[in-house]
Amino acid sequence: MLPRLFSSAVLPLLALAPLSAVAGVSSIAIVNPSFQADSFPSEPGYLGGANPATLTGWNHAGGVGAMGPDGSQYHFSDGTTVDGNRLAFIQGGGSLSQNISGLTPGQRYVFQGWFRGRNTPGVPVFDVNYGGQSLLAGQTAAPGGPWQAFTTSFIAGSASGALSILNSVPNGQDGTIAMDSMLVFGQTSDHVNILNPSFESGTSHPFPGYEGTIAGWTVTGPGGGGLNFAGNDPFAPTGVVPDGSTVAFLQNSSGMAQTLAGLMPGQQYLLEMDYNSRAGYPQGHMRVNLGGINVFDGQFDAVGEADAYHRLSVSWTAGGETALLEILALQNGADSAIAFDNISLRAVPEPSVSVTAALGLCLFGMRRRR
Repeated sequence: MLPRLFSSAVLPLLALAPLSAVAGVSSIAIVNPSFQADSFPSEPGYLGGANPATLTGWNHAGGVGAMGPDGSQYHFSDGTTVDGNRLAFIQGGGSLSQNISGLTPGQRYVFQGWFRGRNTPGVPVFDVNYGGQSLLAGQTAAPGGPWQAFTTSFIAGSASGALSILNSVPNGQDGTIAMDSMLVFGQTSDHVNILNPSFESGTSHPFPGYEGTIAGWTVTGPGGGGLNFAGNDPFAPTGVVPDGSTVAFLQNSSGMAQTLAGLMPGQQYLLEMDYNSRAGYPQGHMRVNLGGINVFDGQFDAVGEADAYHRLSVSWTAGGETALLEILALQNGADSAIAFDNISLRAVPEPSVSVTAALGLCLFGMRRRR
């Protein structure tokens, strides 16, 4: 009998197409991304006077300001917010910008931002650039329309540069653009678009971090949820933050949810996220549902101070073009909480034609040598 040329241990490896090397999210630090850092006691929120002369972290030109509960009553956003209780605006021609760094030239990144037009005459037209690269060009926000989340990908041409938001009103009327939650993160093209996937939208919410309005997510339940970061992390005091500087938390019985779109029915996906339990309290209990299917349900301990979070990695097959992602905390004992971060969903590639053909040739050769 002739020796077998291919061992059985090699065949499964031939049948698998590799996933991308980048898993999850790689966030780029933006100072004051949802404009929570400053108090604006004087209406309607213009910079200067009783208000700060600048927005923390941002350079400005033109009719720029911010609104919040301090005194300005959201005149330029018709009473609504996206993340926390403050936001920025540009009235007429003007801009906001800040220098960001840490990008890898040639790597793919995603920009996300929320924009809304004020309910007044004049349609604002805005552009977003990074280091001279156009990310969004000639975008409009209908006056009085809902908040819109804009997501666009780009290949970084430089390691650092200015992230700039520019507004204009071509017809010369009073067109105001409101904005919130500016995000930039690295992610490969096989990932499904998730809004605010690593919770870097807000890094200056007041202690202990409770927040009913988190960009991209709906917060539900009586237990409460919010955002924690270094120096303000009573619900996530242990473990190394998986991505960026901020994690989300849910206390007792509560939840966060987001509807994901752009899925391919029948396609297999890999859902990944990092999670932890509150230290010094009963074990956290987390349940994760995707498209109405329970993909995780378990209790777990808090990790050590310098340890990595627990890691969830579970496959799931899409049943339609959209799916509701639900992250639920279930109360354990008198008081419990979970923290989580770095959520991603990416398509699992089918074996390539060449791999399948190679596998067929292997099997054919084995049959000929029996």
